[in-house]
Amino acid sequence: MPSVVAVMMTLLSVIVWPLPYLGPVMPPLAFIALYYWSTHRPDLFPAGVAFAIGILNDIINDFPLGVSAFLFVLAHQIIWQQRRFFTGHSFFMLWSGFALAAGAMMICQWVLISLVQWQASPVLPVLIQTVLAILFFPLPCWVLIRLQRNLLSTP
Repeated sequence: MPSVVAVMMTLLSVIVWPLPYLGPVMPPLAFIALYYWSTHRPDLFPAGVAFAIGILNDIINDFPLGVSAFLFVLAHQIIWQQRRFFTGHSFFMLWSGFALAAGAMMICQWVLISLVQWQASPVLPVLIQTVLAILFFPLPCWVLIRLQRNLLSTP
């Protein structure tokens, strides 16, 4: 189920919402899913799934192939190793960890895309997307928490 939800969130991230100027800088929903499932259910969200979601993210966002896949696998491994700091603590701790992870991932993505294209990409959309991701995080996280509690809880 986490893999299917991550695919759905990846696909939702390319829908142009009817809000002005929001379409090109939608929050990285795929990364939100990756962060949540890597923190809470890494047993159901292995690195191979993170790689596949990254490839899908590259394809649908027209990024150089492999950039998101590489970053998603790297993020998955780091989050998995540090998950003890985020599970069992307050939501604020989870949100703070996401803010750090999202900021680092977006900067690395900008650097890698700029290097692959041999020119600096615009920075402002990346900054707006990062801030939007951090501010938007509680809503999809709430949905993911509900899904986990209702569908993945043990009877």
